[in-house]
Amino acid sequence: MATAKDVAARAGTSTAVVSYVFNNGPRGVAPETRERVLRAAAELSYRPNALARALSFGRTLSVGLIVPDIANRFFGELARALEEVAAERGNILLIGDSSQRVEREHEHIAAFVERRVDSVVVVSVSDDPDLSAFADAGIPVVALHPLSESVNASSISIDYRAAAASATRHLLEHGYRSIALFNGPTESAGSRQHRDGFMDAVRDLAPGAAVEEHSTQIARAHAAQVALDMLARPSRPRAVYCATDEQAYGVLFACHRLGLRVPDDVAVTGFDGTEHSAYSYPPLTTVRQPIPEMAERAIALLAAGEERVRETVDFTLAVRESCGRHGTDVAS
Repeated sequence: MATAKDVAARAGTSTAVVSYVFNNGPRGVAPETRERVLRAAAELSYRPNALARALSFGRTLSVGLIVPDIANRFFGELARALEEVAAERGNILLIGDSSQRVEREHEHIAAFVERRVDSVVVVSVSDDPDLSAFADAGIPVVALHPLSESVNASSISIDYRAAAASATRHLLEHGYRSIALFNGPTESAGSRQHRDGFMDAVRDLAPGAAVEEHSTQIARAHAAQVALDMLARPSRPRAVYCATDEQAYGVLFACHRLGLRVPDDVAVTGFDGTEHSAYSYPPLTTVRQPIPEMAERAIALLAAGEERVRETVDFTLAVRESCGRHGTDVAS
């Protein structure tokens, strides 16, 4: 592999001049000299060390992303959107999958600090994550879910509580008076807001409704197992609000396996609004998060180096056949 020294020897210059050419300074280079250096570099297939160049300016041109489960369609769509925005700014996206484990999340945090990433976007497995290592290292962080005031990081998020209330209210407006909440693990990010929004709607529209809550892993397989037991009961709920699309797909599978019709026997809503939600059977009513807009704003906020902020973005309730009659999207 050719080095800067090899290029300098072929171009008849010093290695410092080669550096000036590829780093656009700090000193000027005569046009004819620059041309000789570039021609020599092309002949030798020389590529400057991008990391070394970035570090010389105090940056690594990398953005870290930590998610609970990259196999979850929502996080895959989020990663794609963030990668596109980061690439437009000349950055590379590094992904850490915490596999829904707090200890793995801490390992990724330590690894990103060690690798000196410029900034981090995080979707934590915890409702109250410890992101202090990033603050200690001077690495800006944006979480894409609600954070408590005690966490020293910025956040960009929809109003989970209002969104949960909107989806639950939609189910109750169909007249369903027995309804189940499929929430994430009790300590997971957003679980409190899902529960609070769900109960807000029940108290407002159907205070006498029969309600029940189930905590499942954020995975369709585990949600399906829980739903199979719940829906096999004679006293099964008439409707199910799910905190993620993945859980909703598990409930749809359980209904199919038990011979229950959706929505005639059981109505179902999801949350996240992934592309797949429009192509389940039946198409899934779900809260849609504005993934491209959130990705754009997160990268811009990190690049600007602003102080800690808490920003709320709009959500949309995409109304489809899984909860009853087909309708139109309802914005927040």
